[in-house]
Amino acid sequence: MKSYQEAIFGTFQGQDIVSYTFENDLGYRLKVMTYGATVLEYVTPDRNHEFTNIVVGFDSFDAYVGNSPKYGASVGPVAGRIAKAEFELNGETYQLEVNNAENCNHSGSTGWDSAIFQVEEVTNESVTFYIERTDGTGGFPGNLKVWVSYTLTELGELEVSYQVQTDKDTLVNPTNHSYFNLTGDFSQPIDHCILQLNTLGVYPIAPDGIPAKIPDSEHNFVKQLCQGVSMKDIFADQDEQIQIVSGLDHPFALDKKQEYAGSLYESQSGRYLTFKTSAPCLVTYSANFVDDTVILNGHPMIQHNGLALETQALPDAIHSDLKSDVILKAGEIFTSTTIYHATVEQDK
Repeated sequence: MKSYQEAIFGTFQGQDIVSYTFENDLGYRLKVMTYGATVLEYVTPDRNHEFTNIVVGFDSFDAYVGNSPKYGASVGPVAGRIAKAEFELNGETYQLEVNNAENCNHSGSTGWDSAIFQVEEVTNESVTFYIERTDGTGGFPGNLKVWVSYTLTELGELEVSYQVQTDKDTLVNPTNHSYFNLTGDFSQPIDHCILQLNTLGVYPIAPDGIPAKIPDSEHNFVKQLCQGVSMKDIFADQDEQIQIVSGLDHPFALDKKQEYAGSLYESQSGRYLTFKTSAPCLVTYSANFVDDTVILNGHPMIQHNGLALETQALPDAIHSDLKSDVILKAGEIFTSTTIYHATVEQDK
């Protein structure tokens, strides 16, 4: 590993926002920052050994403030939607911020994605960000201690790890919100990427995005995903679940008997991204909603310019038999680890 690089990426509310860049001997590079514990770059080789960043992001810090797609951000304490922006825990009802139809999405405006993290430890391979969150923030109970760690391995793996402690029973379900575009050209859609998932089924979503609580393996697009299917074919699928959001915005139950949760492949570059996780669920989001105010490389964002692969527990699990997946009890420690690895396949 080469020596890590530290730089001031911007300033926010009078504080310096610091970026950390890691590079291994193969040429892989990872860049992250303290604002939102955000991934800025994951630079990987193509089949011609040319290196390109494959996570969608901005060139300057200011664009990350009010970052509506949450490019690269850590999302927490609870990722995804919570129905009607409320939940009951230990006989008490907690009211959350309403920011998505009638629901709370990604913990509202006080989520980790807009918080400034401290640096607890940094080495030539990894950095650990730390933040404390006071009881009642965003409507959630408990004083939280949160650690988010990023590691770039000698092989070029990007490892994301979370650790959370609380002094009061609460909800915890974090994820990373990096969007992958294996071409490295964010002005191009991901149509020709092939997505394969080791899944037991999709959790169908309602029009407001709240998922069902039992996975369904009978949809044709789910069967295709198990085999591997181009995103273009997914977008063209007439299944109501695809049409309701113009793509993927769905949780999938992972087959934990499999080592990997799935893969993403792009034939022109030869990049082949695998991902594995300790989490029970994968939320896929194919950048269906276009925000014209988001400017990438001087141009407004286009639809389907990346694929978020959000490893987590089922969104809205608190309103289901899976609630134990998202309840963190006082004195206990939540941990979760996900590893993304972009390699090259000469012919696939």
